[in-house]
Amino acid sequence: MDLMISSQVIQPVKNGVLLAVTAGDLAVRAYVVIEPQDLHIVEGLVPSAVFESGAQVHVGGIGADDDVEDQVVQILEAMDPDDVVVYLCDGEPSYAATLAILGAVF
Repeated sequence: MDLMISSQVIQPVKNGVLLAVTAGDLAVRAYVVIEPQDLHIVEGLVPSAVFESGAQVHVGGIGADDDVEDQVVQILEAMDPDDVVVYLCDGEPSYAATLAILGAVF
């Protein structure tokens, strides 16, 4: 599926940004951070109110050697409105690539 993806920065977060992402008709929030692939990072990053709301929280580990576009888009295609995704990038190259794919506007 070809998605038209665009994003706006909502706010900076530790080691990254929180984005409002629009992918086709889908509107979600995405945390894009440079952090190790560790679920404790997600728990510390995403407010507890999000988990309590019943929204799905998707997590993707993005590495420099990965097909970043494929990983980012696969997660978006599996999401519902108001879901949240956390992209845990292993360094600056994968972070920059993820932001570019999401069409982040600063």
